[in-house]
Amino acid sequence: MTSAASNEMQSVRDLLFGGMPIEPTDALAKSLREHGTVNPLVSGVPGLAAVVEREVAAEVGGLLSLDLLDLLSAGWSRYKALTEAARRTRDATKNEEVVAMATHQIASSHHPTVELFIDGKSVGTIEVDLDVTFDIAEVLAVVREGRLAEIRSGNCKVTATLQVEDIVVAERWHKFDLPGAVRLRQGVALIKPAATDVPPRAKCRH
Repeated sequence: MTSAASNEMQSVRDLLFGGMPIEPTDALAKSLREHGTVNPLVSGVPGLAAVVEREVAAEVGGLLSLDLLDLLSAGWSRYKALTEAARRTRDATKNEEVVAMATHQIASSHHPTVELFIDGKSVGTIEVDLDVTFDIAEVLAVVREGRLAEIRSGNCKVTATLQVEDIVVAERWHKFDLPGAVRLRQGVALIKPAATDVPPRAKCRH
């Protein structure tokens, strides 16, 4: 596993492929080719593997565009101390609370599939797995008006692992200090109007 060098990361794409000399789709297709990931599905059709590798790489593009702050916020919206502070400050516009957060982990998992057709017939399904994990420590978070308004201290290690057919095709991590790295803009809503508004696969461990 390698570390991402750039401090300007906003998406999973930036984390996994930032700083590379080739485009993410090309890098992913190259990795699929090196691992022979799609070969079992197209072994009877010469020359088709390269086409399938490009198509799978393009389909995974949607996962790569996921915003890291959105994933992190989804986990924090389930962090009990933050949501309780959000409820207390929601209607008290002049109040703020500083929450000391225990060392914790936020994990977000995504498992789409790509179905492969040849001459109109399905020849198999390609399983894709993306796991993004945030290991977070020493956080002081400021909550105002029901929103996460500021991070005053803390550090985070974020790791992303992309697998296709149970083969790791990309994996990188990056460690950074949260103040300044996490731009909260207008703040992050911590209280959702309904439970269904919270992304279902994000979970927080502490």
